[in-house]
Amino acid sequence: MTKHLTINVSDLRHRLGERRTIDIDVVLPALEVIASRSVPDEPVVGTVVIESIERGVSVVGQVGSAWIAECRRCLDDVEGRSEVQIDEIFQVDAPDDADLIDLVGDSIDLLPLVRDAVLVGLPLAPLCRETCTGPDPDRYPAVTIDEIEAERAAEEPTPDPRWAALGELDLNE
Repeated sequence: MTKHLTINVSDLRHRLGERRTIDIDVVLPALEVIASRSVPDEPVVGTVVIESIERGVSVVGQVGSAWIAECRRCLDDVEGRSEVQIDEIFQVDAPDDADLIDLVGDSIDLLPLVRDAVLVGLPLAPLCRETCTGPDPDRYPAVTIDEIEAERAAEEPTPDPRWAALGELDLNE
């Protein structure tokens, strides 16, 4: 298991298009967004490809991690796994206003990329099961998105009277 993710890219930068595949298997220090969402002390695994490009390197790949959260309705513990894409560019003298990471020296540190990807992969509002009714379903009924959309479709919006004349036009003549 990898303890660090600092990769020396000096050999890659000698030829454009040169590639190296890196397997990621690292346990990240305690990651917790809020008390109800965290990443357990299990390895984050994945693979990235580092490719030499003009003035830097690109890093493209995918990492996966387990997560623990609370159900948004009943607050029971929910466990899951997320897979997140990584697509970043390290560039020498990267402009401050660009979505690029400044490449300083001959090494890149993938740990912040992996950490950010894992945090992005945490669910926003997980459910223990789709049919979870929550702790007090009579007082706070759970409504699915399908039910909301069906209700909206059934509601006939009242037309603006200023446009009523357009409804009288027969465009088939």
